[in-house]
Amino acid sequence: MLEQLQRLQAHISTLKTRLNDAERKNETLLAEKDRNEEQHHAQIVQKNSIITQKQDEVDNLTEQNTELQAQFKTLNTDATALAERYSRLEKSCTDLKNRFQEILAERNELRVVKEKMLAEQRQAQHEIQDLQAERTRLIQKNEHAKTKVEAIIQRLAILGTEQDHHAQEIQQLAHPTENNEEA
Repeated sequence: MLEQLQRLQAHISTLKTRLNDAERKNETLLAEKDRNEEQHHAQIVQKNSIITQKQDEVDNLTEQNTELQAQFKTLNTDATALAERYSRLEKSCTDLKNRFQEILAERNELRVVKEKMLAEQRQAQHEIQDLQAERTRLIQKNEHAKTKVEAIIQRLAILGTEQDHHAQEIQQLAHPTENNEEA
C-alpha cells in the first residue's frame, strides 16, 4: 500500500505538474486567444473601414458612371446632330461646287461672247470709218457735181430767153426740193 500511495503521490505530483503545465498552457492560450481576438477585432475594424471606404468609392464611381453615361448620351446626341449637319454641309458644299462650275462655264461663255462682240464692234468701227470716208468722198463728189451744174446753168442763162426756159427746167431738175418748197 505504501507503494501504491507513493505511486499515487507520484501520479498526483505528475498530475499537479501536468495541471500546472495545462494551466500555464491554458493561460498562454487564453492570452494568445485574447491577443488573437484583439488582432481579429482590429482586423475586422480595419476591414470594415476598408469596406466602408470601398463602398464609398463604389458609390462615387456609380455616381460618376451615371454622370458619364448621361454625358455619353448627350455626346451621342450631339454627334448624331453634328453628323447630320455635316451631311447637310457636305451636300451644300457639293451644290455650291456644282453651281460654281456652272458659273465658271457661264463666265467662259460670256468671255467668248464678249470677244465675239468686241471683234464685231471693231469690224463695225472699221465699217463706220469706211462709210464715213465714202460719205465724205460722196459729199465732195456731190459738191463738185453741184458746182458743175451751177456753172452749166449760168452759161445757159447767158444764152438767152428761149434757152432760159430750158435753164429753168434744168435748174428744177438739179434742185427739185427747192422748187417744191416754193410751190
